[in-house]
Amino acid sequence: MIMSVAHAPVEESEQANVFGAWSELVVGERPTGLVDCYLLETDGVVQIAAVWNTIEDHDRAVHHESNHPAYTVFEASGVDPTHSMFTVVGHLR
Repeated sequence: MIMSVAHAPVEESEQANVFGAWSELVVGERPTGLVDCYLLETDGVVQIAAVWNTIEDHDRAVHHESNHPAYTVFEASGVDPTHSMFTVVGHLR
């Protein structure tokens, strides 16, 4: 599994735009291979963490389908986030 994390500082006055874009994403169609996705906020920084079955699923959502949750939410809000990717080496439920 792969986890991608996008984060950006978002002014309090702009957070409603980000959260509104997230709301639209929640009711929409999920990208192929998306396992789980979280919208996180602390001290003015918004993060979207997404877990994918494979790197191919992630890359397809970014490059071919243009429906990666982080890109969708941040771009709709006019925010330019920083992205990081991680290989999941452990998982606890």
